[in-house]
Amino acid sequence: MSKLISNNLVSCCGEYYVCAELCGRGFLALITPKNNPLFDIVVTNQEGTKSVSIQVKTRSVENRQGWKLGKDIESKQNNPDLFVVLVDLKPEGVPEFYIYEYNHLSERVADLYSEYLSTPKRDGGQRKEVGFRWLDIKYFNDDDRSRKNNWELITNRLKQV
Repeated sequence: MSKLISNNLVSCCGEYYVCAELCGRGFLALITPKNNPLFDIVVTNQEGTKSVSIQVKTRSVENRQGWKLGKDIESKQNNPDLFVVLVDLKPEGVPEFYIYEYNHLSERVADLYSEYLSTPKRDGGQRKEVGFRWLDIKYFNDDDRSRKNNWELITNRLKQV
């Protein structure tokens, strides 16, 4: 049997890690039914007076290319209660989490993809549109790095009344 973990298990693993992190901070985090197109987790405060939604993208230990995102990530949602958590699984120990407001990540990915398209291929030819986007940690800037394990973006939102 292959040591590679299926994409479904990697995805589930990331979602459960995110739920565990938020439950450990005193919030109720629930995984939504599969194939929900916009978010994977709903989180509420203990009083049930505030909730947010989270899309989770998980990078497996074997994946060194980064997070593969659908091109729809570039479509802003204009919902301040919608977040994306990028989960970076590690061979040992706890994964790393990068927490973004959905629209912020949307802009960041669009900017990186625009840079990619404007860079000629090795043979000098023009790059063509593809149906997905890669977000690789090697392209992270200071703002991206500041989001590592920064759960305050979500927890502060859940504390607002």
